[in-house]
Formats: sequence, structure tokens, C-alpha cells
Amino acid sequence: MRAVDVILAQGWEVDVNKLILFLLSSLMGWSALVAAEEDGSYTSYDSIVNELRSNADDSKPARAPRNDFNWDDVAIHGGVGFATSWESIATANGASGSGLLKGIAVNFGINLFTSVLRAEGAFSSYAQDTFSEGMRASLKEFELRMMYLPTLNSKTTLRFGLGLTARYLTVDAQNSSGSWSTFDETTPASVFMLGFERKLTANMAIGPDLSYRSALVSDTIDKSAWNATFRLNATF
Repeated sequence: MRAVDVILAQGWEVDVNKLILFLLSSLMGWSALVAAEEDGSYTSYDSIVNELRSNADDSKPARAPRNDFNWDDVAIHGGVGFATSWESIATANGASGSGLLKGIAVNFGINLFTSVLRAEGAFSSYAQDTFSEGMRASLKEFELRMMYLPTLNSKTTLRFGLGLTARYLTVDAQNSSGSWSTFDETTPASVFMLGFERKLTANMAIGPDLSYRSALVSDTIDKSAWNATFRLNATF
């Protein structure tokens, strides 16, 4: 018995023409899908996602290349030099005098993440010397300063500095009656410095500094002073 007879026998109402049309449409759609896959015109879901992701990556701003850290920008410095200090002193017992103290200075420093800015510290010691027949003096000094170091050329660098210093001055003074008195002065002072240095090698430099000290307090016999240092400096 044919299948159509069975369907009719069971009482189902079937439009044979519509059934045949549906089967033909399905067959044609499947054939078109297969043909599209063969000639590459069909785009899958995965390919769409990959294309969108690629476009998003292309739209991101390019990162600037990272510069290598330059250790010269944090170089450590150290030096030693010959120091002088011109003092003019008037003591409470009426004695007065002026003269040049001579000694040695040791300095150290570190660049502040750039070659043109440096923090420096220094210690200076001046031996006792006679200013006049009735006055002797000695001095020790601790100093902290900020330096600006513009370069003139490949070998010469200027030095501009501002800082603070603690000055420990000892004065032995004789009054008009012939008696001696000792004065110990601890004086904070401001510092202004000007100098330059010239390279001898890549890591060695030599040069002078001239600085002016001005007392930050009024109750002291150590009002002001001029210092000059000629130093040899090394970079590590």
C-alpha cells in the first residue's frame, strides 16, 4: 500500500502540492549554503568576532617606547679641596680684627634625577690662625646646599648654589687691659655660591667655588664671611 493511501486512510488532510513545494525550497536553500561555503563567501560567527577584535586592537593608541634609565642622572660625587675664609670679627670685650683662615674642605653630593640639579654637603675645618697681635681664631663648618649646574661646553660646567651652614667659630681675643677671653660662637647662616668646574677625565673635575655667608641670627660676633675653595671632584 502506498504511503499516501495510508495517510488518507488515517483521515489526515494533506495538501500534496504544498508538501512538494516545501521540500523543494529546503533542498534549494541547503544547496546554496553548501555552494557559499565552497567559494568562501560565507562568513562564520568566529570570523566576525576575530575581525571585531582586530579592529579594536588597531584603535588603541600606541604606547610610547620606554626610555632606559640613565644612571648618570643619579651619580654620586665626592671631592676634597683647599679652603679659605675671610673673617671680620668684633668681640664683646672690645677687641676687633680681620684675617684669612686656611684649611681643608670635603664635599659629597648626589644628582637629583637630572644632571643639572644636585644636593651637596660639605665639611670644612680651618686651623687656628692669628688675625692680629691680640686675636686668634679657628673655625669648623657644616654645610648643605642645592646646586644648579648648567653646562657651557662638553668640559666646563657652571655652579650656582643656595644653602644653609652651621659655623662653629672659636676666638681668643685680648682686651685693652691685656687679659684674654675666649668666645665660642655657633652661628646658622645662609650661603650663596658661584663657581665652575672643568673635566680632567670622564669622572674627574677641578675648579674653584666662591661663596658668601650671612648670619641668620643677630646675637653673634660671626656676622658674615667670604669663603673660597679650590677642589678636586670625582664622580662614581
